[in-house]
Amino acid sequence: MLTFSKTSSKDQSTSICGSTILSSKMTRVKHENTSQPVYPPEPRKPRCPICCQSGKSLIRLTTRTSNRNGNANRPYLKCSPCDKFITFLDERGSHLVNPRCECHMPSRLQVASSNKGRKLHFVCSTGHCTFYEVARDNDKETINLTESLVIKLASLRLI
Repeated sequence: MLTFSKTSSKDQSTSICGSTILSSKMTRVKHENTSQPVYPPEPRKPRCPICCQSGKSLIRLTTRTSNRNGNANRPYLKCSPCDKFITFLDERGSHLVNPRCECHMPSRLQVASSNKGRKLHFVCSTGHCTFYEVARDNDKETINLTESLVIKLASLRLI
């Protein structure tokens, strides 16, 4: 289980994976032991949640090097008939401690685009189901990230 908590305004820095990030309103992520099995079930094949197409209808693409969301050169699937993004094809943001999606797999933690407020949320990591859950801190508040924090967390492959 992931637990998010806001740091006090007195905190000047936070360390994430050995990297120090300066912020007065940082969010801490705490991983807690769960009773989930160590080995997850076999991943499901991606499919479009709108038209249910899979296989050859899904095309593999790579994000542009100019991507401003911290996703430059990241592989992903898109539904050709619907022109809809399905899922990223890497392991970034997929952690065993994330909430389980409808496929019984650990979900993927990712951040919304800048025009959607940079909110953290969980989605199905394989693109098979329509799982979506907003990430919240201990006060049940949504978690919004600054641009600099998005870049740092993406470079650490956490989101």
